[in-house]
Amino acid sequence: MMNHQERYDKWASTYDVDVKQRSYKGPDYIVEYLMELVSKQVIERRSDLKVLDAGCGTGLIGVKLKKHGFSHINGVDFSQEMVKLAYETGAYQILIGSCDLNKKPPLFLHHQYDLTICCGLFSFDLVKSNALKWLVQVTKPGGIILLSTRVLFCQTYNFEGYYKELEELGHLRLIDCRINKPYLGGESDAHYWVFTVPLLDQ
Repeated sequence: MMNHQERYDKWASTYDVDVKQRSYKGPDYIVEYLMELVSKQVIERRSDLKVLDAGCGTGLIGVKLKKHGFSHINGVDFSQEMVKLAYETGAYQILIGSCDLNKKPPLFLHHQYDLTICCGLFSFDLVKSNALKWLVQVTKPGGIILLSTRVLFCQTYNFEGYYKELEELGHLRLIDCRINKPYLGGESDAHYWVFTVPLLDQ
């Protein structure tokens, strides 16, 4: 039986075509949401803003971010074959494959990013809710985390309960959330979350 990494490595060559045929709306929605946050100055637009696309896959998010003028974009994914295709988009400065968000992030990624964006990873059993802590650890104090979760994932892995635990510990703070929004096909079966990582003196 193939593990997730093997499955996505095998899927990489046809992934973009397959998800387009299935009307995968997650990347479009999350980037539109991001630009609304920028327009409302929830996220400061700076030329040196460092962005991490966590679970970057073939680079669907990175391409959209580049079109909106973001230039310092890095990506991580557990599929090396997907990362190779993301590299070919030209949207990323640094890409890291074989990166498992169920494990601790490498030290060189700690507190490196002003914005961490994650679309499609908190879905089914690719990660558990504790991967949210990985996103917190790589985001700078004062930085923003923007991510999607499938509705079924939230129910299965108690995502809301887990983020509230982190919130009580002072590791993050929820600043916005959109419930039951477009993700795949004609269904509105995803939630989109915006967290901030508190500054160290808060």
